[in-house]
Amino acid sequence: MSSALPAPSCPSCKLPLRRRRRNRLERQAGDHRRWRCAQSGCGWVGLLPQPVADSVRAVQSFPAISPQARRLSRQVLVLGAAAVLAAVATAWWLRPSAPEAVMVGTHVVHRGTHLDGERLPPAHPLHAVLPAQALEDEPKGYTEADGALLRVRRHCAWGLPGRNPYRGSAAQALHTATLSPTVVKKIAADIQAGRRVDRVTISNGVIRAERSGREFDAQRVAMTYGMTLCVDTRINFAEKHTEGADLYEAMDDDGRIYAVMVPEVCGNVSVLGQRYVRETAPPALVAGGVSKPEDSRPWMRLPPEQRIRQLPDALRYADNDDPERRGRLDADGQEINEPGSLLLGVLALAALWLVRQRRRSAIGRQRLQD
Repeated sequence: MSSALPAPSCPSCKLPLRRRRRNRLERQAGDHRRWRCAQSGCGWVGLLPQPVADSVRAVQSFPAISPQARRLSRQVLVLGAAAVLAAVATAWWLRPSAPEAVMVGTHVVHRGTHLDGERLPPAHPLHAVLPAQALEDEPKGYTEADGALLRVRRHCAWGLPGRNPYRGSAAQALHTATLSPTVVKKIAADIQAGRRVDRVTISNGVIRAERSGREFDAQRVAMTYGMTLCVDTRINFAEKHTEGADLYEAMDDDGRIYAVMVPEVCGNVSVLGQRYVRETAPPALVAGGVSKPEDSRPWMRLPPEQRIRQLPDALRYADNDDPERRGRLDADGQEINEPGSLLLGVLALAALWLVRQRRRSAIGRQRLQD
């Protein structure tokens, strides 16, 4: 950087002058400044041209840029800015997406990961049905005795099939799930003999039966692993992953039908409940003008194939939990596509910048013409 320009010399005595403030009329001479000689006996006062630095004089000596060259430079700048924005937008669009996160109870887990769950809250109805031993942590050893109960937890995520296969028996799992002895005996025998009623495809969104088309809730499965039965288990596979399982059904003494699946990958005996359905029954039939007395069990007026497969009462505790809280967790668990508002905002700012630059260029050309 060059130092400040030296003051001009006095036209009268040739000594350096001192700068003075100009009045309103003198300011109209934009390239002149007011000077005064401080030498005693001289007292010269007047306007002199503003000194120009060598660097500024060199720039001013360059030839003027033609309007065509200015337009070409602006076009190059606009194209360069557009190319940069396109590259940024492409990189943003092709960036690797973050793993999807879902809510399992009060826990946040990513797709394709597992969660071993937590202990049941004191208000859970299984506390009144199962002995205290079933609510403790899982023991290190295991037994397949039909009378032995599994350990019970809740809010698990099944994201790694085959990671921790079930080591107990079907009767243990069904008995711990509070199914009636009739259902336990029937389904345990069918599993042992391989007498399935259907096949199901397991995915994150739904568990669907192949022949009947019946859909079961993939977020409310009572699933076993190790020597544990975990209620409110959520299917949490990686994207587009599916598994197959055999489906078994049995009716209890009260006419209700329960569904149990056994995935072939790890043999986790799992009790299912249908999703988004409410059990209804047709009105009482009329014979000879006289209405038949209605059964206190509405499902008994439906054929077995139309009856809803529900979870046992003790496993539907979350249905009676805080509805607002359950709604929040379910909504948070859904896949949320990341909005493109960031890209739109960048493009809008770029457009505003280009408009401003064009406006400045138009004003500069107008001043040159004037």
